[in-house]
Amino acid sequence: MARKMPQPDLVDLHVHSNASDGAFPPREVVRQAKEAGLKAIAVTDHDTTAGTAEALAAGREFGIEVIPGVEISAEFDEGACHVLGYFVDPDDAPLNVMLVEARTGRDTRNVEILQRLATLGMPLEMAEVTGETAGGVVTRAHFARALINRKYVKTWDEAFDKYLSRGKPAYVHRPRLGPEDAIRGIRGAGGLAVLAHPRQLNRGVAETNEWIERLAKAGLDGIETQTPDHGANLMRHYQEAAARLGLLETGGTDWHGRADADIVLGLGMGGMMVHYAAVEEMKERLAARRK
Repeated sequence: MARKMPQPDLVDLHVHSNASDGAFPPREVVRQAKEAGLKAIAVTDHDTTAGTAEALAAGREFGIEVIPGVEISAEFDEGACHVLGYFVDPDDAPLNVMLVEARTGRDTRNVEILQRLATLGMPLEMAEVTGETAGGVVTRAHFARALINRKYVKTWDEAFDKYLSRGKPAYVHRPRLGPEDAIRGIRGAGGLAVLAHPRQLNRGVAETNEWIERLAKAGLDGIETQTPDHGANLMRHYQEAAARLGLLETGGTDWHGRADADIVLGLGMGGMMVHYAAVEEMKERLAARRK
């Protein structure tokens, strides 16, 4: 049972389905969002828009607004730079070429991860890893799930901390797009480009500011100021950066539907409140651009 929203206009602008590494099909994600009382959600799967059509249809079925989206993993040393795309055209040809290239890089990386795990005495079959993934996008999260199912590890955190995180014995680097390329691809598909969970850039305050300014010059439209891993101080810092640079503020839980996670759809760890006004501002930004 999804937790009911404390206010009627709350939204979650960062959720995943099993088109990438979420636990549920897009329709079920939308159904749960409606049950929780959310007014809108954005389905933002990794490097794919494969779940968009199903999610949009479910939005019409259940009477909840669904924003078509995507999350692109960009090249970034010693940190994670993910760019969210909102209101993208899922049929945009250049965007899809970009996403196919990203998925091809994942496929090559995944074979190497299997080989490394086998060398470490933890053999897996690819079918165990892919499981019920609907969109063909297999992430390290799928490997973590398979390792738990095989009882090689007990928890998700153990899988990443011992084997799958950067610098660990089963980690394999894969080439990614530059963040500026991701921004251009999203905007070219008619969408808004937003920096996801900026804390994961893994930079100090000054260098994070420099990166946000650099990406703003490249066309970044907004910053995800509310996420489960941003405390009050970080949230205020990112809000100040957004105000200084004229960027939108968005927020999302990065919900994957995992039973072993403490993330609640729409609420994060309990305290998030992203209001529908954020969606209205996004639409206004797009409308102004199209004039």
